[in-house]
Amino acid sequence: METSGTDNSKPKRIPFDKEKEAERWTKMINSAGESAPPAIVPYIKMMAPVISFIVVGIQMLIPVIVNVIAVVDATVKVLPQHVIQAILGFLICFFGGMYPTTIAAVEAWRQAGGKRAVGHVRDLYIEFKRVMEKSREDDEKDDDGDGIADVDQISAKELVMRKAHIALTTCDPDKLNGALTGLYTGWIGVVAVLKVQFAKTIALGAAIGDFMYSPALRIFTPILAHLMPEEYQRWIPTLIAYVCKSIAISIAWYIQRIISAFHSAIRGGLMCARGLVNFLNKRGIINFDDSESYLDEILGWTLAAIGFYFQFRSGFVLPFPLNFLLWPLSMCESYIVWTISDTPGV
Repeated sequence: METSGTDNSKPKRIPFDKEKEAERWTKMINSAGESAPPAIVPYIKMMAPVISFIVVGIQMLIPVIVNVIAVVDATVKVLPQHVIQAILGFLICFFGGMYPTTIAAVEAWRQAGGKRAVGHVRDLYIEFKRVMEKSREDDEKDDDGDGIADVDQISAKELVMRKAHIALTTCDPDKLNGALTGLYTGWIGVVAVLKVQFAKTIALGAAIGDFMYSPALRIFTPILAHLMPEEYQRWIPTLIAYVCKSIAISIAWYIQRIISAFHSAIRGGLMCARGLVNFLNKRGIINFDDSESYLDEILGWTLAAIGFYFQFRSGFVLPFPLNFLLWPLSMCESYIVWTISDTPGV
């Protein structure tokens, strides 16, 4: 009786040992940190386990994120257009003021070639996956046959060189460079669009920062000079400038969030209501659409009032557990706000 060789043709699945992976990353970070200025080497070594934990977590999350995106994409393709409109309208109505720059960035990115960006991200993921698979195969090698993996018997510097060699020989340089260049170019375009779109908010933040900086410098310089060692006192004006900028950005963007919440609540509420009415009409549950009735306006404005109240009442901060589930989106929003608010002189 013949046996099928199908199983033997499948690539061997290398188990992911997160503890060993974290140890190896810690080892490499400590080695790389030895070339840093001596004053910060102890801090690098202290932070190495934390950075390793974050890197390993990202390695574990990337496949999950890719699978979630694939499921969402497949779901969107089979949902009726009016249902998608209703869902998007609901999300914009209740959360638009919390993520104004993220929503604007997605719209700008889509208009500036979002499909190409998806292809670039896919290329980066493929290259990342190839490097990780080769690295895990390398982690299992035991050429001397002593029962201990070779990567656990070499110095930190040799481990860095070994992993760098794997990355350089595995990646396709043309694909990697093309993907990174395409994403960076697209991001620069998005930042330019957002700076124009939120120019008034940025100008308000700059004005508030300028107003605060001079009195803050006079008040807090003597206090900080008394508290800080003399060799660090030249950093006092820069530190005060960054604190003033942070406060100014917070005030300006809080005002912008109120405006965005009001706009997004109206826009999302009407979008959700019209999508729902048209879906029910298409399914034969009702016999009129949004152009033949005031039902969508009544429902839309009701949703808008509830959505704006929800956002304002929550202080434009997601309640638990949504804040835990959507923390990457919140980090993205904070990064975009800080990036487009980076004005000289503040």
